[in-house]
Amino acid sequence: MTSTPCPAGRRLSPAEPEDGPPLELVDGADGPVWVVRSFALTRQLLRRPDATRQAGFGAEQVERMGDLRRPILYLEGDQHRERRRAAARFFAPVVIEGYRPMMERLADELVAGLRTDRTTDLSRLSLRMAVQVSGAVIGLTNSSVTGMSRRLGAFFAGDPMSRGRGPAGRVRQLLAGGRTGRFYWLDVKPAIRSRRRRPGADIISQLIDKGFSDLEILTECLTYASAGMATTRELITAAAWHLLEDPGLLATYRSGDVAARRALLEELLRIEPVVGYLRRRTIGEVSLDGPDGPLTIPAGALVDLRLRMVNDDPAVLGDAGAAVCPGRTLPSAVPTAVMSFGDGHHRCPGGPLAVMESEVFLSRLFERDLVADAPPRVRWNPVSQGYDLDRFPVRLAG
Repeated sequence: MTSTPCPAGRRLSPAEPEDGPPLELVDGADGPVWVVRSFALTRQLLRRPDATRQAGFGAEQVERMGDLRRPILYLEGDQHRERRRAAARFFAPVVIEGYRPMMERLADELVAGLRTDRTTDLSRLSLRMAVQVSGAVIGLTNSSVTGMSRRLGAFFAGDPMSRGRGPAGRVRQLLAGGRTGRFYWLDVKPAIRSRRRRPGADIISQLIDKGFSDLEILTECLTYASAGMATTRELITAAAWHLLEDPGLLATYRSGDVAARRALLEELLRIEPVVGYLRRRTIGEVSLDGPDGPLTIPAGALVDLRLRMVNDDPAVLGDAGAAVCPGRTLPSAVPTAVMSFGDGHHRCPGGPLAVMESEVFLSRLFERDLVADAPPRVRWNPVSQGYDLDRFPVRLAG
Protein backbone atom coordinates (compact mmCIF):
# COMPACT_ATOMS: atom_id res chain seq x y z
CA MET A 1 0.00 0.00 0.00
CA THR A 2 1.09 3.61 -0.40
CA SER A 3 0.29 7.05 0.91
CA THR A 4 2.39 8.98 -1.61
CA PRO A 5 0.69 11.04 -4.35
CA CYS A 6 0.21 9.04 -7.52
CA PRO A 7 -0.44 10.15 -11.11
CA ALA A 8 -3.64 9.36 -12.97
CA GLY A 9 -4.08 5.68 -13.58
CA ARG A 10 -5.85 3.49 -16.11
CA ARG A 11 -6.33 4.70 -19.66
CA LEU A 12 -7.71 1.45 -21.03
CA SER A 13 -11.10 0.22 -19.90
CA PRO A 14 -13.71 -1.67 -21.93
CA ALA A 15 -17.09 -0.10 -22.53
CA GLU A 16 -18.89 -2.53 -20.23
CA PRO A 17 -18.82 -1.70 -16.49
CA GLU A 18 -16.60 -3.95 -14.36
CA ASP A 19 -17.30 -2.79 -10.82
CA GLY A 20 -19.15 -5.07 -8.46
CA PRO A 21 -18.88 -7.29 -5.39
CA PRO A 22 -15.96 -9.71 -4.81
CA LEU A 23 -18.06 -12.67 -6.04
CA GLU A 24 -21.24 -12.41 -8.08
CA LEU A 25 -23.45 -14.76 -10.11
CA VAL A 26 -24.53 -13.08 -13.37
CA ASP A 27 -26.31 -14.07 -16.57
CA GLY A 28 -23.70 -14.48 -19.32
CA ALA A 29 -24.04 -15.05 -23.06
CA ASP A 30 -23.46 -18.80 -22.53
CA GLY A 31 -25.41 -19.14 -19.29
CA PRO A 32 -24.75 -18.32 -15.64
CA VAL A 33 -21.24 -17.06 -14.82
CA TRP A 34 -19.56 -16.61 -11.45
CA VAL A 35 -17.66 -13.32 -11.65
CA VAL A 36 -14.68 -12.94 -9.28
CA ARG A 37 -13.15 -9.52 -8.53
CA SER A 38 -11.25 -10.40 -5.35
CA PHE A 39 -7.49 -11.04 -5.25
CA ALA A 40 -7.83 -13.57 -2.41
CA LEU A 41 -10.58 -15.57 -4.13
CA THR A 42 -8.75 -15.49 -7.46
CA ARG A 43 -5.55 -16.80 -5.88
CA GLN A 44 -7.45 -19.60 -4.12
CA LEU A 45 -9.04 -20.71 -7.39
CA LEU A 46 -5.86 -20.54 -9.47
CA ARG A 47 -3.80 -22.39 -6.86
CA ARG A 48 -6.12 -25.40 -6.82
CA PRO A 49 -5.35 -27.26 -10.06
CA ASP A 50 -7.64 -30.11 -8.99
CA ALA A 51 -10.61 -27.77 -8.70
CA THR A 52 -10.85 -26.09 -12.13
CA ARG A 53 -9.88 -26.50 -15.77
CA GLN A 54 -9.13 -24.03 -18.54
CA ALA A 55 -12.27 -22.54 -20.06
CA GLY A 56 -10.92 -19.41 -21.78
CA PHE A 57 -9.00 -18.65 -24.97
CA GLY A 58 -11.22 -20.89 -27.09
CA ALA A 59 -10.74 -23.96 -24.85
CA GLU A 60 -13.97 -25.56 -26.06
CA GLN A 61 -12.82 -25.41 -29.69
CA VAL A 62 -9.46 -26.91 -28.74
CA GLU A 63 -11.26 -29.84 -27.10
CA ARG A 64 -12.46 -30.79 -30.59
CA MET A 65 -8.91 -31.34 -31.88
CA GLY A 66 -9.38 -35.11 -31.90
CA ASP A 67 -6.22 -37.14 -31.30
CA LEU A 68 -3.86 -34.18 -31.63
CA ARG A 69 -1.86 -33.27 -28.54
CA ARG A 70 -3.21 -30.08 -27.00
CA PRO A 71 -1.05 -26.95 -26.57
CA ILE A 72 0.34 -26.45 -23.07
CA LEU A 73 -2.15 -23.67 -22.31
CA TYR A 74 -5.05 -26.14 -22.40
CA LEU A 75 -3.53 -29.04 -20.48
CA GLU A 76 -4.26 -29.99 -16.88
CA GLY A 77 -3.02 -32.55 -14.38
CA ASP A 78 -0.02 -34.77 -15.07
CA GLN A 79 0.12 -33.82 -18.75
CA HIS A 80 0.42 -30.15 -17.88
CA ARG A 81 3.02 -30.73 -15.18
CA GLU A 82 5.17 -32.80 -17.53
CA ARG A 83 5.00 -30.26 -20.37
CA ARG A 84 5.56 -27.36 -17.99
CA ARG A 85 8.69 -28.97 -16.49
CA ALA A 86 10.05 -29.61 -19.99
CA ALA A 87 9.55 -25.96 -21.03
CA ALA A 88 10.83 -24.45 -17.76
CA ARG A 89 14.48 -24.52 -18.82
CA PHE A 90 13.78 -22.08 -21.64
CA PHE A 91 12.57 -19.49 -19.13
CA ALA A 92 15.13 -19.97 -16.36
CA PRO A 93 16.58 -16.64 -15.12
CA VAL A 94 20.11 -17.39 -16.36
CA VAL A 95 18.76 -18.30 -19.80
CA ILE A 96 16.62 -15.18 -20.01
CA GLU A 97 19.55 -12.99 -19.01
CA GLY A 98 21.55 -14.51 -21.85
CA TYR A 99 19.15 -12.88 -24.32
CA ARG A 100 19.95 -9.35 -23.12
CA PRO A 101 22.80 -8.60 -25.60
CA MET A 102 20.56 -9.66 -28.49
CA MET A 103 17.71 -7.52 -27.13
CA GLU A 104 19.98 -4.49 -26.82
CA ARG A 105 21.28 -4.84 -30.38
CA LEU A 106 17.76 -5.24 -31.72
CA ALA A 107 16.42 -2.27 -29.74
CA ASP A 108 19.25 -0.06 -31.03
CA GLU A 109 18.47 -1.15 -34.58
CA LEU A 110 14.76 -0.46 -34.23
CA VAL A 111 15.01 2.99 -32.67
CA ALA A 112 17.75 4.07 -35.08
CA GLY A 113 15.10 4.59 -37.74
CA LEU A 114 13.16 7.23 -35.80
CA ARG A 115 13.15 10.68 -37.42
CA THR A 116 11.96 14.22 -36.74
CA ASP A 117 10.22 14.70 -40.09
CA ARG A 118 8.29 11.45 -40.25
CA THR A 119 6.23 9.45 -37.78
CA THR A 120 6.73 5.77 -37.03
CA ASP A 121 4.04 3.42 -35.73
CA LEU A 122 5.41 2.42 -32.34
CA SER A 123 3.18 -0.66 -32.22
CA ARG A 124 5.01 -2.02 -35.27
CA LEU A 125 8.38 -1.53 -33.63
CA SER A 126 7.19 -3.20 -30.43
CA LEU A 127 5.78 -6.14 -32.38
CA ARG A 128 9.06 -6.55 -34.26
CA MET A 129 10.90 -6.59 -30.92
CA ALA A 130 8.53 -9.15 -29.43
CA VAL A 131 8.51 -11.39 -32.52
CA GLN A 132 12.29 -11.58 -32.79
CA VAL A 133 12.89 -12.22 -29.08
CA SER A 134 10.11 -14.78 -28.65
CA GLY A 135 11.02 -16.32 -31.99
CA ALA A 136 14.50 -17.09 -30.66
CA VAL A 137 13.02 -18.88 -27.64
CA ILE A 138 10.47 -20.80 -29.70
CA GLY A 139 12.86 -21.57 -32.56
CA LEU A 140 11.15 -19.49 -35.25
CA THR A 141 14.37 -18.16 -36.76
CA ASN A 142 14.35 -19.47 -40.35
CA SER A 143 12.20 -16.86 -42.03
CA SER A 144 12.02 -13.11 -42.45
CA VAL A 145 11.37 -11.40 -39.11
CA THR A 146 9.67 -8.54 -40.95
CA GLY A 147 7.44 -10.98 -42.83
CA MET A 148 6.63 -13.01 -39.73
CA SER A 149 5.79 -9.81 -37.84
CA ARG A 150 3.39 -8.83 -40.62
CA ARG A 151 1.77 -12.28 -40.73
CA LEU A 152 1.38 -12.54 -36.96
CA GLY A 153 0.14 -8.96 -36.76
CA ALA A 154 -2.67 -9.86 -39.17
CA PHE A 155 -3.39 -13.04 -37.18
CA PHE A 156 -3.57 -11.18 -33.85
CA ALA A 157 -5.80 -8.49 -35.35
CA GLY A 158 -8.51 -11.06 -36.06
CA ASP A 159 -10.50 -13.34 -33.81
CA PRO A 160 -9.17 -16.84 -34.51
CA MET A 161 -11.63 -18.35 -32.01
CA SER A 162 -14.68 -16.78 -33.59
CA ARG A 163 -17.76 -18.99 -33.54
CA GLY A 164 -19.92 -16.64 -35.57
CA ARG A 165 -22.59 -18.21 -37.78
CA GLY A 166 -23.69 -17.03 -41.18
CA PRO A 167 -21.64 -15.48 -44.01
CA ALA A 168 -19.69 -13.09 -41.77
CA GLY A 169 -18.66 -15.89 -39.42
CA ARG A 170 -17.55 -18.11 -42.30
CA VAL A 171 -15.50 -15.29 -43.81
CA ARG A 172 -13.75 -14.72 -40.46
CA GLN A 173 -12.94 -18.43 -40.22
CA LEU A 174 -11.55 -18.50 -43.77
CA LEU A 175 -9.39 -15.44 -43.09
CA ALA A 176 -8.07 -16.96 -39.87
CA GLY A 177 -7.33 -20.21 -41.71
CA GLY A 178 -5.42 -18.34 -44.43
CA ARG A 179 -3.36 -16.45 -41.90
CA THR A 180 -2.58 -19.68 -40.05
CA GLY A 181 -1.59 -21.38 -43.29
CA ARG A 182 0.84 -18.62 -44.25
CA PHE A 183 2.39 -18.68 -40.79
CA TYR A 184 2.82 -22.45 -41.03
CA TRP A 185 4.33 -22.63 -44.54
CA LEU A 186 6.49 -19.51 -44.34
CA ASP A 187 7.62 -19.54 -40.69
CA VAL A 188 6.93 -22.79 -38.82
CA LYS A 189 7.69 -25.34 -41.53
CA PRO A 190 11.15 -23.89 -42.39
CA ALA A 191 12.02 -23.91 -38.67
CA ILE A 192 10.90 -27.55 -38.30
CA ARG A 193 12.89 -28.57 -41.38
CA SER A 194 16.01 -26.85 -40.08
CA ARG A 195 15.77 -28.38 -36.60
CA ARG A 196 15.18 -31.87 -37.88
CA ARG A 197 18.63 -31.54 -39.47
CA ARG A 198 20.27 -29.66 -36.60
CA PRO A 199 18.41 -29.36 -33.25
CA GLY A 200 18.84 -26.20 -31.21
CA ALA A 201 18.18 -25.05 -27.65
CA ASP A 202 14.59 -24.02 -28.34
CA ILE A 203 11.01 -25.20 -27.95
CA ILE A 204 10.54 -26.50 -31.51
CA SER A 205 13.62 -28.74 -31.19
CA GLN A 206 12.28 -30.11 -27.92
CA LEU A 207 8.86 -30.82 -29.45
CA ILE A 208 10.47 -32.64 -32.39
CA ASP A 209 12.51 -34.73 -29.95
CA LYS A 210 9.29 -35.72 -28.15
CA GLY A 211 7.67 -36.86 -31.38
CA PHE A 212 5.23 -34.02 -31.98
CA SER A 213 3.75 -33.85 -35.47
CA ASP A 214 4.10 -30.74 -37.62
CA LEU A 215 0.47 -29.79 -36.91
CA GLU A 216 0.97 -30.21 -33.17
CA ILE A 217 4.08 -28.04 -33.36
CA LEU A 218 2.10 -25.41 -35.27
CA THR A 219 -0.57 -25.25 -32.55
CA GLU A 220 2.10 -24.93 -29.86
CA CYS A 221 3.86 -22.17 -31.84
CA LEU A 222 0.59 -20.27 -32.17
CA THR A 223 0.03 -20.59 -28.42
CA TYR A 224 3.50 -19.30 -27.55
CA ALA A 225 3.24 -16.57 -30.18
CA SER A 226 -0.07 -15.33 -28.78
CA ALA A 227 1.18 -15.54 -25.19
CA GLY A 228 4.65 -14.10 -25.80
CA MET A 229 4.58 -11.89 -28.87
CA ALA A 230 1.15 -10.25 -28.87
CA THR A 231 1.08 -9.59 -25.13
CA THR A 232 4.59 -8.13 -25.04
CA ARG A 233 3.76 -5.83 -27.93
CA GLU A 234 0.78 -4.52 -25.97
CA LEU A 235 2.81 -4.07 -22.77
CA ILE A 236 5.49 -2.06 -24.58
CA THR A 237 2.95 0.10 -26.41
CA ALA A 238 0.75 0.73 -23.36
CA ALA A 239 3.77 1.58 -21.19
CA ALA A 240 5.13 3.98 -23.82
CA TRP A 241 1.74 5.69 -23.99
CA HIS A 242 1.72 6.26 -20.22
CA LEU A 243 5.31 7.51 -20.20
CA LEU A 244 4.82 9.89 -23.13
CA GLU A 245 1.72 11.44 -21.55
CA ASP A 246 3.18 11.81 -18.06
CA PRO A 247 6.50 13.73 -17.92
CA GLY A 248 6.92 12.98 -14.21
CA LEU A 249 6.50 9.25 -14.75
CA LEU A 250 8.93 9.38 -17.68
CA ALA A 251 11.50 11.19 -15.53
CA THR A 252 11.11 8.49 -12.86
CA TYR A 253 11.66 5.81 -15.49
CA ARG A 254 14.72 7.50 -16.97
CA SER A 255 16.38 8.07 -13.59
CA GLY A 256 15.85 4.55 -12.25
CA ASP A 257 18.19 1.59 -12.45
CA VAL A 258 17.21 -1.62 -14.22
CA ALA A 259 15.34 -3.00 -11.21
CA ALA A 260 13.41 0.24 -10.71
CA ARG A 261 12.48 0.44 -14.39
CA ARG A 262 11.22 -3.13 -14.37
CA ALA A 263 9.18 -2.46 -11.25
CA LEU A 264 7.62 0.60 -12.88
CA LEU A 265 6.71 -1.45 -15.96
CA GLU A 266 5.14 -4.13 -13.77
CA GLU A 267 3.12 -1.42 -12.00
CA LEU A 268 1.89 -0.19 -15.40
CA LEU A 269 1.05 -3.78 -16.33
CA ARG A 270 -0.93 -4.10 -13.10
CA ILE A 271 -2.95 -1.05 -14.10
CA GLU A 272 -3.27 -2.18 -17.73
CA PRO A 273 -3.28 -6.02 -17.72
CA VAL A 274 -3.02 -7.20 -21.31
CA VAL A 275 -5.39 -10.08 -20.59
CA GLY A 276 -8.57 -8.68 -19.03
CA TYR A 277 -9.92 -11.87 -17.55
CA LEU A 278 -9.16 -15.53 -17.06
CA ARG A 279 -11.93 -18.07 -17.44
CA ARG A 280 -12.16 -21.42 -15.63
CA ARG A 281 -14.77 -24.15 -15.22
CA THR A 282 -15.07 -25.93 -11.90
CA ILE A 283 -14.47 -29.68 -11.93
CA GLY A 284 -16.28 -30.31 -8.67
CA GLU A 285 -17.90 -28.23 -5.99
CA VAL A 286 -15.39 -25.61 -4.80
CA SER A 287 -15.34 -24.14 -1.30
CA LEU A 288 -13.55 -20.81 -0.80
CA ASP A 289 -12.66 -18.67 2.19
CA GLY A 290 -14.60 -15.49 1.47
CA PRO A 291 -14.24 -12.12 3.21
CA ASP A 292 -17.44 -12.76 5.18
CA GLY A 293 -17.19 -16.51 5.58
CA PRO A 294 -17.16 -19.68 3.46
CA LEU A 295 -18.36 -19.51 -0.17
CA THR A 296 -19.29 -22.38 -2.46
CA ILE A 297 -19.24 -22.53 -6.26
CA PRO A 298 -21.06 -25.57 -7.69
CA ALA A 299 -19.50 -28.20 -9.96
CA GLY A 300 -19.49 -27.40 -13.68
CA ALA A 301 -19.77 -23.65 -13.10
CA LEU A 302 -18.17 -21.13 -15.42
CA VAL A 303 -15.94 -18.65 -13.55
CA ASP A 304 -14.65 -15.30 -14.85
CA LEU A 305 -11.67 -13.86 -12.99
CA ARG A 306 -11.79 -10.12 -13.78
CA LEU A 307 -8.13 -9.19 -13.60
CA ARG A 308 -8.53 -5.43 -13.92
CA MET A 309 -10.66 -5.40 -10.77
CA VAL A 310 -8.54 -8.06 -9.05
CA ASN A 311 -5.45 -5.91 -9.67
CA ASP A 312 -7.18 -2.94 -8.01
CA ASP A 313 -8.54 -4.88 -5.01
CA PRO A 314 -8.56 -2.44 -2.04
CA ALA A 315 -7.80 -5.33 0.33
CA VAL A 316 -4.38 -5.56 -1.36
CA LEU A 317 -3.80 -2.12 -2.93
CA GLY A 318 -5.59 0.21 -0.52
CA ASP A 319 -7.39 3.31 -1.78
CA ALA A 320 -4.84 4.09 -4.51
CA GLY A 321 -5.35 0.87 -6.47
CA ALA A 322 -6.54 2.64 -9.62
CA ALA A 323 -3.49 4.94 -9.77
CA VAL A 324 0.05 4.37 -11.06
CA CYS A 325 2.32 4.38 -7.99
CA PRO A 326 5.87 3.26 -8.77
CA GLY A 327 7.57 1.70 -5.75
CA ARG A 328 4.33 1.05 -3.88
CA THR A 329 4.59 -1.36 -0.95
CA LEU A 330 2.49 -4.50 -1.33
CA PRO A 331 1.63 -7.19 1.18
CA SER A 332 4.06 -10.08 1.47
CA ALA A 333 4.00 -12.60 -1.41
CA VAL A 334 1.99 -10.28 -3.70
CA PRO A 335 3.97 -9.66 -6.94
CA THR A 336 4.34 -6.14 -8.33
CA ALA A 337 2.16 -6.96 -11.34
CA VAL A 338 -0.36 -8.64 -8.97
CA MET A 339 -2.35 -11.05 -11.20
CA SER A 340 -1.31 -9.74 -14.63
CA PHE A 341 0.74 -12.91 -15.28
CA GLY A 342 -1.83 -15.18 -13.66
CA ASP A 343 -1.05 -17.48 -10.75
CA GLY A 344 -0.82 -21.13 -9.88
CA HIS A 345 0.08 -23.88 -12.32
CA HIS A 346 -0.90 -21.82 -15.38
CA ARG A 347 1.06 -18.70 -14.37
CA CYS A 348 2.77 -17.26 -17.46
CA PRO A 349 6.34 -18.64 -17.54
CA GLY A 350 7.51 -15.93 -19.91
CA GLY A 351 6.60 -12.99 -17.67
CA PRO A 352 10.21 -12.15 -16.70
CA LEU A 353 11.26 -12.36 -20.37
CA ALA A 354 8.48 -9.95 -21.40
CA VAL A 355 9.40 -7.44 -18.71
CA MET A 356 13.10 -7.64 -19.60
CA GLU A 357 12.61 -7.03 -23.30
CA SER A 358 10.14 -4.22 -22.58
CA GLU A 359 12.66 -2.56 -20.24
CA VAL A 360 15.48 -2.91 -22.78
CA PHE A 361 13.43 -1.53 -25.67
CA LEU A 362 11.85 1.35 -23.76
CA SER A 363 15.17 2.34 -22.19
CA ARG A 364 16.73 2.62 -25.64
CA LEU A 365 13.65 4.41 -26.95
CA PHE A 366 13.59 7.03 -24.22
CA GLU A 367 17.27 7.85 -24.51
CA ARG A 368 15.85 10.01 -27.30
CA ASP A 369 13.49 12.97 -27.05
CA LEU A 370 10.30 11.41 -28.35
CA VAL A 371 6.85 12.89 -28.99
CA ALA A 372 3.56 11.26 -29.96
CA ASP A 373 1.41 12.89 -32.63
CA ALA A 374 -1.72 11.04 -31.47
CA PRO A 375 -2.72 8.33 -29.01
CA PRO A 376 -2.81 4.74 -30.27
CA ARG A 377 -5.96 3.19 -31.65
CA VAL A 378 -7.59 0.98 -29.00
CA ARG A 379 -9.53 -2.19 -29.81
CA TRP A 380 -10.73 -4.94 -27.51
CA ASN A 381 -9.89 -8.59 -28.13
CA PRO A 382 -13.00 -10.80 -27.82
CA VAL A 383 -10.95 -13.85 -26.76
CA SER A 384 -8.92 -12.37 -23.90
CA GLN A 385 -11.08 -9.27 -23.20
CA GLY A 386 -7.75 -7.45 -23.38
CA TYR A 387 -6.71 -4.50 -25.48
CA ASP A 388 -5.03 -4.33 -28.88
CA LEU A 389 -3.10 -1.13 -29.55
CA ASP A 390 -1.87 -0.01 -32.95
CA ARG A 391 -1.43 3.10 -35.11
CA PHE A 392 0.63 4.89 -32.46
CA PRO A 393 2.50 7.63 -34.42
CA VAL A 394 5.69 8.83 -32.73
CA ARG A 395 8.68 10.85 -33.92
CA LEU A 396 11.78 12.52 -32.59
CA ALA A 397 11.20 16.04 -31.28
CA GLY A 398 12.32 18.63 -33.77
